[in-house]
Amino acid sequence: MNFKDNLDKQLKIRGWTLARLAKECGVSKSTLHSWTTGRSALNLEKLKLVATALEISIHELVFGEPDPFEKPGDEILKEIFRGDVRVNLHRIERRRK
Repeated sequence: MNFKDNLDKQLKIRGWTLARLAKECGVSKSTLHSWTTGRSALNLEKLKLVATALEISIHELVFGEPDPFEKPGDEILKEIFRGDVRVNLHRIERRRK
């Protein structure tokens, strides 16, 4: 399988279009299209954004099979929130009597 076939398969599984993928990952539709036609080379940073949006590894996206070096039980970080977040950490100290 080639990259176009792998991407088409992943889009079909999710019921997504190329436009929807572009919106989900932040990579332009024209860039995605140029990758599928072979008019431009894959960009690793943008490819990572695409794989993350599809919730698969870059290896699976490019080669169409699970990463052979990924161990069972390896966790994949999934984004649960996109936006501005403020986090405050406090240390709790026990008062000594």
